[in-house]
Amino acid sequence: MQRLAVFAVAFLAGLLWLAGPASAGATLERLHYRASYQGLFSAGARVRIADIELHLRRPDAKAPYLESELLASSAAYGAVEAIHPIRYRLRSWFWPDRSGVLAAEYHEFGRPDDLEHKLFFLDHPEQAFVAHDLRKEGEGLLQRLRRGRYLARVSRGQRRAFDRLGLVQAVRARALAPGERFEVPVSNGEKMLRYRVQVEKAETLQLGGRRWPALKLRFDGLEQDERGRWTHAHRPVFLWLSRDDRHLPLLAEARAAVGRFRIELVEAPGTQVALR
Repeated sequence: MQRLAVFAVAFLAGLLWLAGPASAGATLERLHYRASYQGLFSAGARVRIADIELHLRRPDAKAPYLESELLASSAAYGAVEAIHPIRYRLRSWFWPDRSGVLAAEYHEFGRPDDLEHKLFFLDHPEQAFVAHDLRKEGEGLLQRLRRGRYLARVSRGQRRAFDRLGLVQAVRARALAPGERFEVPVSNGEKMLRYRVQVEKAETLQLGGRRWPALKLRFDGLEQDERGRWTHAHRPVFLWLSRDDRHLPLLAEARAAVGRFRIELVEAPGTQVALR
């Protein structure tokens, strides 16, 4: 259940600030969310399982790329903490025009016996991705990215590949309309997938006592089997974006055999970022 929860969270592009100080660069956007679960393990009731923050920043005034960071924590929810604490950090570094991702970080640190910290690059001119185990190799490359000092191996627009968090930021920057469909290559640091994105419809959401004109999008992840055929990697994930130039992620839902996960916007303090 935990892995599925954070997978849905990741599509918000994007928690509780538990992993150390923020980068020194300017924060362009800070969004607050809450994740909940309803299903087999909650006897059908909807229960809160994690708090979430999604940040967009420029690591340094001279950095040629942007950074999106998503942090998830179940620290405020005792029942979840007692079963399997959730602590995740996802980061994505991408060109300002969202044409491609340079690198991405995945850090799971909820339990001492379940730790994972990897960094993978999507800017290699010949390889689909290059992955590093930071628990073994140290964080030198990571710190270079965070300080805005990383030198990309390809020029802007030369490679169009994404991680899941960078994909959401790229989708937000598009001019979206109901009926639109497109596919993009995406890596999870272990293999390359393809994501099929469809803008299903325009509708109005009621969140936090406010009505939001929104666009409903569907994300289908596809992976190749041993015979080279593209098959579904997981069930669809649905994401609602605000129907304005900011395309704020408002709500995400994912279903699994054990129930439904939901992530919804709680607060968007001072958000003025227009992506188009």
